[in-house]
Amino acid sequence: MEFPVRREMFTRPENNGWVRTLARFGFAAKGVVYVLIGALSLQAAFSGGGTAGGREAVGLLGEQPFGQALLFLVGIGLLGYALWREVLALKDPGHVGNDAKGAAERVGWAVSGVISAGLALTAFQLALGQDTGGDGSRTWVGKVMEQPFGGVLVGIAGLVVIGVAVQQLRKAMKSRFARDLSTEGMSPPERTWVFRMARVGLVSRGVVFGIIGAALIKAALAHDPGESKGVREALSTVADSPFGTALLVLVAAGLCAYGVYMFFCTKYSKLAHPAA
Repeated sequence: MEFPVRREMFTRPENNGWVRTLARFGFAAKGVVYVLIGALSLQAAFSGGGTAGGREAVGLLGEQPFGQALLFLVGIGLLGYALWREVLALKDPGHVGNDAKGAAERVGWAVSGVISAGLALTAFQLALGQDTGGDGSRTWVGKVMEQPFGGVLVGIAGLVVIGVAVQQLRKAMKSRFARDLSTEGMSPPERTWVFRMARVGLVSRGVVFGIIGAALIKAALAHDPGESKGVREALSTVADSPFGTALLVLVAAGLCAYGVYMFFCTKYSKLAHPAA
């Protein structure tokens, strides 16, 4: 099924030049991180050990030859991706509007940007040899809860993350991701694989984000930062559920697929094609 292309999308000045270049680089960096998260969690499912989140993924990069350079490159890429997402959320170059549907999409972009910026900071800290700590999500939840109405803010954050999870699932089921792709440039086999990777990846992200959002709400109700979860803890929750190993394999493989989809986006995203 083909989708109407909004020709005005990605044509305003905010989307050109260095912002476009950083965003394209960001797709690749995000793809690397998601493939590593999925691969490390698959290893945990088959061989035991702990699941992985973004920190573990970028930490593995730092252990490779030229690890410091790799961390800086991935950090710059993730920062570029974060900038692009905030441009989408604040400037609305895609003209999604301010109604409930458009606002939800823009909030999702903003959340994505914040997450990518946080992971970029982790990559830079590791590159500089700084201790990032092992409980990033619980640390920021604890700091927010120390503020007036902190529990309310954490609960709202949980609802927002659940909203993003629902958005991911809807994009997968209705193939809405196709609106942002130059599908006319794909060969039939490429189109088939891009769509498969996108659908499977978005469903897995929806599952993970749903667990994270529910945990934030639980933390807010209990006023206990320890109840919150990041990606690693969310995947551990999957592993600890009935049929956990099989489910973890499916979700982790889906996160790998999402990373592959990000690589495709460097070539086929309308962002990556100035003429689109």
